Amino acid sequence: MKKLLLSSILLLVSLSSFAQLTCATATPITADGTITVPAITGTYQALCWGTAATAPNAIWYSYIATANGEVTINADLPQNVAPSSVDQRVSIATGTCATLACYAGQDDVSDTNYNVNYTFPVTSGTTYYIVWDDRWDANGFDFDFTFAAVSCVRPSDLSVLAPSNITSNSANLSWSAAIGNPASYDVEFGAVGFVQGTGTSVNTLTTSTPVSGVANTNSDFYLRSNCGSTQSAWVGPFSLFLAVNLPYSNNFDGVAPQTYADGFSGAWGLGNTTGGAQSGTIYYFSGSSTTVATNSNLFTRALNLQANEQVTLTFYTRLGSATGTQQSLRVLVNTTPSATGATQVGSTITVTGITYALQTVTYTATTAGTYYFIFNNNTPIVATATSLRLDTVSLTSVLSTNDFLSSNFNIFPNPVKNVINFFNDTNALVSLVEMTDLNGRVIKSLKVNATEGQISVSDLATGMYMMKITTDQGVVNKKILKQ
Repeated sequence: MKKLLLSSILLLVSLSSFAQLTCATATPITADGTITVPAITGTYQALCWGTAATAPNAIWYSYIATANGEVTINADLPQNVAPSSVDQRVSIATGTCATLACYAGQDDVSDTNYNVNYTFPVTSGTTYYIVWDDRWDANGFDFDFTFAAVSCVRPSDLSVLAPSNITSNSANLSWSAAIGNPASYDVEFGAVGFVQGTGTSVNTLTTSTPVSGVANTNSDFYLRSNCGSTQSAWVGPFSLFLAVNLPYSNNFDGVAPQTYADGFSGAWGLGNTTGGAQSGTIYYFSGSSTTVATNSNLFTRALNLQANEQVTLTFYTRLGSATGTQQSLRVLVNTTPSATGATQVGSTITVTGITYALQTVTYTATTAGTYYFIFNNNTPIVATATSLRLDTVSLTSVLSTNDFLSSNFNIFPNPVKNVINFFNDTNALVSLVEMTDLNGRVIKSLKVNATEGQISVSDLATGMYMMKITTDQGVVNKKILKQ
């Protein structure tokens, strides 16, 4: 048994001796101090990290906040490191034991430090369950518990929502209100791994903000409460994955936690069973069930597609067990990360066996915009449950010459009042620019011998026009709104 470090030995003996095995008998924490967790042998409930199948045992504590503030639980202590290293994982839950909800949690301090050191906001009078599980290690350990009654409370990690309205250089960030409803919020963003304090900052009076001019396809952002004269600690970093052009591929073997999923999201899990991947060591999986039908979605990151862009999507599938029942996989596509309103691409795929099989589907985008491909495990109740594994996703595409040229031609401003500028990224030499009305009549033309230029439209009536740009690499048509 580890040495007890609380100033009150009697209190600590009580906590260490009766750390309970179920939610209903969770040991109350009533004071700051160091608490000794025994070997983890209690009952786990599905919380922040999935089902009992991935975390079968737990030890339970409870804490009722006496004021608004922040709690820190720190197991990154000398007695928990080598040669007595313990790999902890914690869930913070609220609600009743019958209806618990994940409120916060942490697995590792970093990619190389497998202890827990975590701070989360608390509301006066609310009961919080601190649940240690044995997903990685069942040995006992110590942790420090500290409550601080701060005047400006940080947002909760899990209050930060997935970015929306994603383009190649902008997105909308949103979150739930922090405890105490601060006057405003500060957001700071930059390249993955940037040092907080060196990024681009914005302030908002609401619980959301658009960010634009983001220079990095994969970015991080931080969030804090701003209470006027005081500010909370920053929380984050959180990932911001912007839309990318094709070709794009991912075998999920980048450096965790920022890049190995690379913007993929949804209800599927990441696995690393020895020999379980098609390439590398990491793969996605979705389990079937002997009691309920499966309807589980995995979304790719946002992808920029042009009108008439012909996409070929390839990936590999297999079952997790040779004895498992076959599973059904659909590929869908949508302009938002949602299965609602999505269109199925190709036929439903039947997945069998434990040898990876190459799958191929094709799709032609009808209009230019941001798209998401969706892997939908749509398996009915099965006789023998197992997982469906997915690995090595690759997307390539073909554009017609004019489509490709159009995607690399830029015009601005649009709408336009007086002069419209044009330039391109392919060094296409422009010879002629024509403005036509919607009946196809040429009403203005300009001879050009350059890769960029401008044309005056101040003399045109308000309305919609087509701008036809003739180059040595093809013809580009752009729709223009004259104000």
